[in-house]
Amino acid sequence: MPSSVPHLRPVRDAERPSRILRAVPPYTGNAGRIAIDTSAEGDIPPPRAEVVQRLALFAFEALEGTRSVAQLAQWVTPEVVEELTLRRAARTEQRSLHGDLRRVVPTPGPVHLHRPAPGVVEAAVVLHAGQRTGTSAMRFEHRRDRWRATVLTVF
Repeated sequence: MPSSVPHLRPVRDAERPSRILRAVPPYTGNAGRIAIDTSAEGDIPPPRAEVVQRLALFAFEALEGTRSVAQLAQWVTPEVVEELTLRRAARTEQRSLHGDLRRVVPTPGPVHLHRPAPGVVEAAVVLHAGQRTGTSAMRFEHRRDRWRATVLTVF
């Protein structure tokens, strides 16, 4: 039932204000920093810390819906793209059910590297986002003279 008082009428979608986006300054505190590296002499050099941090950040953004999963395709295997796409759909559904419109912008911490086998690097990055903290774990395999993530999980 329509109300004669203007502040009590229902708000239509066309009248809702658009979300205001703010520019977030780049954080360089841990950029390129490796906290732990178990590489031995003679090993293939691991992926650069900046690449690992960016991949962790981009995967988080892909799951949150602010980045396309296809943008990660050059660094990950097709299986990882498929898994991220499924997890993104589930996360999008969860956010829409709860009406969560927040945009979370994390800051990657230092990279932790481990070499369980030759040509394999496992990495972990802590993602700091205000009061929340997340983690990204990745497994890189050296194939055709480049590193590709064969497993990528964002917690």
